[in-house]
Amino acid sequence: MNDTLTGWVAHMVNRLVEQGVTDVVISPGSRSTPLAMAAYLHPEIRHHIVVDERSAAYFALGLTRSGETIRPVALVCTSGTAATNYFSAVAEAMIAQLPLVVLTTDRPHELRNVGAPQAIDQVRLYGEHVKASVDLPVPDDAALSYMGQTMSRLVRLATAAPLGPVHVNVPFREPLVPDIDQLKARFCSTRSPSEPTYVRPTPQDISRFIEYAHVERLAFVVGPGTPDDWLAAIHETASVHRIPIFADPLSGMRRFENVCVNYDTWLASEHRDEWLPDTTIRFGAAPVSKRLNQWLGSTTQVVIEQLGSFRDPSSMATVVYGDARDYLREIDSTYDEVYHARLESFERVTEAAKGGLTGESALTRHLLQTSIERLFVSNSMPIRDVDTTLSAGRRIDVLANRGANGIDGILSSALGACYDTEHAALLVGDLAFYHDSNALQLLKTHPGTFSVVVVNNNGGGIFSFLPQASIEPQLFEDLFGTPLELNIHGFADTYGLSYRLVEEPEAVQEAIEAGVQLIEFPSDRAANVTAHREWTALLCDRLTLENGT
Repeated sequence: MNDTLTGWVAHMVNRLVEQGVTDVVISPGSRSTPLAMAAYLHPEIRHHIVVDERSAAYFALGLTRSGETIRPVALVCTSGTAATNYFSAVAEAMIAQLPLVVLTTDRPHELRNVGAPQAIDQVRLYGEHVKASVDLPVPDDAALSYMGQTMSRLVRLATAAPLGPVHVNVPFREPLVPDIDQLKARFCSTRSPSEPTYVRPTPQDISRFIEYAHVERLAFVVGPGTPDDWLAAIHETASVHRIPIFADPLSGMRRFENVCVNYDTWLASEHRDEWLPDTTIRFGAAPVSKRLNQWLGSTTQVVIEQLGSFRDPSSMATVVYGDARDYLREIDSTYDEVYHARLESFERVTEAAKGGLTGESALTRHLLQTSIERLFVSNSMPIRDVDTTLSAGRRIDVLANRGANGIDGILSSALGACYDTEHAALLVGDLAFYHDSNALQLLKTHPGTFSVVVVNNNGGGIFSFLPQASIEPQLFEDLFGTPLELNIHGFADTYGLSYRLVEEPEAVQEAIEAGVQLIEFPSDRAANVTAHREWTALLCDRLTLENGT
């Protein structure tokens, strides 16, 4: 048997474990045999077998967020085009700052670029979409220490703020089967998971921050990806100094009371420019709400970031670096209480009007009132409906792939992100559901109670809200509406899942509590647009009357 190969893969997986990797997602293949076996057999690794590499990558992406804190998750695939199927999830991980450790196995160097089968150029395959990429040597006793140090270094890099994916290309020569008894004997279980560390602000950044914070109207914007350990300090500072918080649904801040959550609705008012803050301080990525982002474009913006990260789509903000809690301690001003009270009144009026929502928005509102602990949300319309309906003080985790904002890999991501949650759900449209429907195979063995709620409006509902909707109807349907005429019930039959059709929004609650795995809600795209716009217009009229503006 190959002792060098056996020691190599045992040492590699031991180093992953030492650096806090507890989950490895494996897609079957020949060239990956030694590494897959080592990950599968290691007693400290929880392995997941996902046949489709694209689904596997998104499942792993979800797993990074399945626990109480973000943690590194490793992927293992065979050589050739298998690795290219990881690309979309790797790109999402880079923008969303999630620590994927991508292990692509490869042909040895002498079989590259010579026409050998199942061989493509895998060196630096993901380009600028990873924090680092290393092409290892083939297993060699002389290089064992180098390989071990490289593995430790790259996992530490993946988990250092700002978090992100790393790529290790791992070539193997035949024979590929390690000695199983020796492999097990060489495993160790020493684990020292690393915590993200945040740099201390420079005196120059502190001075710049203080200068911009000394205004009459200051507002906080808490966006997706804001570190959980910043949230309490942000909320406490805002409460003490009467600073309004615009809380994105993916920030975790909506678990707190007395934060602004209905801004996307009341910012539809023609009076919105009267309510502008002088300065906004943003934590995390840009929020979901397009109205909020456009509105804030007229203000002075400060973004608190980590070295190596830059998330300012406007290219107008002042970006400062470091731990947000260091900056928050510098705030000692008294801000405009009349302004704060006015925004509070907008929130109360809008919250009271939510009972008048219908259709897809009403379905989302009822879904958020169930006992689920975690909701994964697809992009396009579902995340916007959550933004509209998720109230302050609701103790639920809401997650989405808002890095690249794609609709691919949604089911896989959701099943990974909710793997360690007892009762969870996914809200998804029919197009995104179709894109990743093969992940329903993973739902069959999901350890918790998980429901997939499919809003079936027979196409791309988001486009009905965009200027494209004004073009000739058939052209719109062919290019943007793209109706698929899916038989959702048929998917349930194919994968052996429980199914229920709910035609009234409130009926989703009973289906969720009953643990139905696949729930379909039929909707009409045109009617949904009309309902959204009529409800928003009525709300804005009410705000104008009640606030005298």
